[in-house]
Amino acid sequence: MTSHAATLAAPASHTLPRDERVLKVRAASFPRRFVAVVIDTVLVVGTALGVLALLALALRLELPNVKELGPDLLVAGVLDRNPMAVGAVGLLFGLGALYHVYLAGVAGQTLGLRLMGLRIISVRGTLPGPARGFLRYLALCLAVLPAGLGWLWCLFDRERRALHDHLAGTFVIFDQ
Repeated sequence: MTSHAATLAAPASHTLPRDERVLKVRAASFPRRFVAVVIDTVLVVGTALGVLALLALALRLELPNVKELGPDLLVAGVLDRNPMAVGAVGLLFGLGALYHVYLAGVAGQTLGLRLMGLRIISVRGTLPGPARGFLRYLALCLAVLPAGLGWLWCLFDRERRALHDHLAGTFVIFDQ
């Protein structure tokens, strides 16, 4: 796959000529982004499952079999208004939000992105910041709802940006 370059306005002084204020970066490839998302998902979901398992053991609740675990069990529990299932959804979204606000927004890299040699920048070429990290997380949640189509957008986008990148004003680039 050929690399795509994006041109962004650098946060430099306006006294410099335009050529020197342009930041040239390489947009991240889909395979690397995909592996990074898998790593991040395993970390967040694994942490949530660990917390829930410890809580269930502390409350002496019966744990489901491994074969029973899955999205359908969670959805059925939420529809039945099972407090543990509703709490699991809240915990999952809360951990995901903290993970993305801090690592993606403040640090510019989730653990998956770091392992894949990628980072997130704003359209100005700076770290996204916590507000943009939170917006990016909310947009990511919306982007994956319709069968992941908003996330797959980066396959067809000239700048290799997914829907949540466009909505949050971010780019995922190779870390150099």
